[in-house]
Amino acid sequence: MKTSRPSFTILSAIFALLAATTQFATAAQVTLAPSKDNSLIQVTSASAAQLSNGLGDIFVGRTNQDGQGPATISMRRGLMAFDVAGSGIPAGATITSVSLTMRDVMGLNGDRAVKLHRTSADWGEGTSFFSGGQGGPATTGDSTWFYSFYDATTPAASTPWATPGGDYAPTASGSSIVSDDLGAGQLFTWSSATNPAMIADIQFWLANPASNFGWTLIGDESAGQTAKRLNSSESTTAPNVPPSLVIEYTAVPEPSTLALATVALIGFRVRRRT
Repeated sequence: MKTSRPSFTILSAIFALLAATTQFATAAQVTLAPSKDNSLIQVTSASAAQLSNGLGDIFVGRTNQDGQGPATISMRRGLMAFDVAGSGIPAGATITSVSLTMRDVMGLNGDRAVKLHRTSADWGEGTSFFSGGQGGPATTGDSTWFYSFYDATTPAASTPWATPGGDYAPTASGSSIVSDDLGAGQLFTWSSATNPAMIADIQFWLANPASNFGWTLIGDESAGQTAKRLNSSESTTAPNVPPSLVIEYTAVPEPSTLALATVALIGFRVRRRT
């Protein structure tokens, strides 16, 4: 039986095709709007009337409702999630850069750090709304200070947070100083260039979409009158600017149809000549 081998030229072409399609990563980026966002409005107890701001702006820090004393109803925290796995980023891609941009609506409360913490439990956005930082009555599906999913019809059936104020990683993934605003509104950015843990969050959410609960935004809660107001995804009318997440990544493309077809053809020719 005579056995023939494919020529060196053909083999070289095959390897070149495979190398071109599997060894060279391509760089790309996507820009995402939040899939949901909300504000947690502090109230005195789980049995008190629950407040939220699902359709309003995002508030963080503390209002002056308690003066400068211990916080009982003045704390505000934001929640924001992005559908990373559904964004078109290929599974297995490597995240290389992340930046979140938000607009500060108002806040003459000094330069305050606003931090991003990875949220560790799912939560909801209902139809609650209040134009100011006091929040509005929570509706079914809203997240509140005590509940990740509130049931307005049967409050006792609401899903509680493990800890009032939300469940999140104790270590911040990102931080940015939101400075005083004179009323025109300013844009502020949380960047992985100075907050590399943001990349780890996006990479984790890409690989584990069922555990993507977004970020909890926490402002300065050390004293009263430190609150910041940031536009939410519903803030689409100028001069408002909704949050924007830019993700840069590299991905290795699948072997091309041409390369696979060439391999199949060589195999067929070899079999015919044996």
